[in-house]
Amino acid sequence: MIYDLYVAQPQGDIPTQLRLLVTEPNSANAAKRFVQFVHGKASGFNVFIDKKYKHLESLGLLPTPPNMALLPPGSWFLQFTFTLAKPWMSKDDDPFYVAESVNPVRKDKVFKVPMMSASSWKGLLRWTVMHTQLTLQKNQLTADQFAQKRLDQTLLFGDEKGEEPGQTKDFAAYLDDLGGEEARKLYVQQIRKRFGLDEEAEMPHHRGRLMFYPTLFNMIDVEVINPHSRKTRAGTHPIYLECVPAGAQGTFTLLYVPFDLIGKDENEIQNQALADLQLVAEGLKEMFLTYGFSAKRTSGYGVAEEKVTNGILTGRFPGLAAPAPTQPWPIWTFSTFAELVDIPAKIAQQLQGGTP
Repeated sequence: MIYDLYVAQPQGDIPTQLRLLVTEPNSANAAKRFVQFVHGKASGFNVFIDKKYKHLESLGLLPTPPNMALLPPGSWFLQFTFTLAKPWMSKDDDPFYVAESVNPVRKDKVFKVPMMSASSWKGLLRWTVMHTQLTLQKNQLTADQFAQKRLDQTLLFGDEKGEEPGQTKDFAAYLDDLGGEEARKLYVQQIRKRFGLDEEAEMPHHRGRLMFYPTLFNMIDVEVINPHSRKTRAGTHPIYLECVPAGAQGTFTLLYVPFDLIGKDENEIQNQALADLQLVAEGLKEMFLTYGFSAKRTSGYGVAEEKVTNGILTGRFPGLAAPAPTQPWPIWTFSTFAELVDIPAKIAQQLQGGTP
């Protein structure tokens, strides 16, 4: 049996009705109905999102802390709910959506809730850490220091895009030019030593210690750009940009697993886990508050408020005694990004026997 959605045109839910607007012969009418569906907190699409959030929660599909006892020593889990200070934008890959003048925000394929993918989080956080630790500090770093920072980031996020046999391009080529020839040489030596490779071996492909989760947002809205004619100084063809509005919330979730340190000395694992936590915390603060994590972020879109809710960090640090089977692993809470940045120092103090 063949079923064609665009021929049958069922009433369906809000996402289905939006998809069917592409069959509207008058694009202006389609755009007008689109705005009615998505604009405002009480819009049909926001009511739909609220129901889907409850459905996801009932199915157990929202991220929760893992059993730390099953993970290697040094592992930690970070989660917090943030609030957007400016709208968040993205681009979905739906080939048929309302009209050419409407840009759809990215949504989950099944539940149709606005989302940011795990790979997007990884790429933006990697860029932020690179920018703050390497680009802005390049004049203060020696070649050896630059290579070490680059190695630390590679172990966190995985091998660099553009690192290919006999050549580099894209991200890897940018860092080669940024650090210079000597820093590149030292970086390659450290990578090969780390993975036990000889001098003639190709650069290895490997995953990093960080594992990202997608983020689902709880609201949707629309922004309008209306280009004006230079002659008449009047709007000609409004462009509708689906977005997640300021005030909407999403939950960021991150898992750190130092699988490459299994079998190492406990002090080495502990120190490296805390150093990586410090680097990630500082990077998250800059990404959420300064650089943004959205399309059009250079224009100020996609930044968050300083305060967060439900901020937790739990970890399996070798220096802390394992809890009883009925007790959870230690949990540190925070309500701002500044407090998150201070947590590694508090953990280090606790590990040394001081007051946490």
